[in-house]
Amino acid sequence: LALAGCSKSSEGTSADTAATATPSPDTLAEALSKQKDLSTLRQALNDTGLSQVFDNSSSYTIFAPTDAAFAKLGDAARTLRQTNQRAVLSAVLRDHIVPGYLTPDDIGTAIDAQGGQAKVQTMGDHKLTFTRDGDGYRVTGEDGSSARIAGDALAASDGVAIPVDGVLKKL
Repeated sequence: LALAGCSKSSEGTSADTAATATPSPDTLAEALSKQKDLSTLRQALNDTGLSQVFDNSSSYTIFAPTDAAFAKLGDAARTLRQTNQRAVLSAVLRDHIVPGYLTPDDIGTAIDAQGGQAKVQTMGDHKLTFTRDGDGYRVTGEDGSSARIAGDALAASDGVAIPVDGVLKKL
């Protein structure tokens, strides 16, 4: 993993990148349940059973598509949420989850240390590539789909949710 240095840091980043809040004592699943703009993701994680991943002792980071990111998919998002598409939805979500506790600071440090881009393996066995994008970061999936970090990271006792403005899978 190019982002092997996972931290448990709660320090914020500079003003030009997304910050990470002080970790909550909640699990990542509990913390996600309190986020209004991540309700579509939360429901999708529940529908696929992946929410259980965030209620264990391991740490994970999820690049969390916002409700607006799912809305941009239009009909594809509605199709993806159908019961007979749960396996597909699960595969899409697994490509947003990486093992370890990553913060935007960790991502920036790895990008700088690795000459402008950093890579990490997802639970879906694909790679995400991180680059600087203006004053923030862009994450790109193997299929060319990409999203920009779209807000402050949500730090929990067992992981981090980093909001992104797109779904990391071409549908």
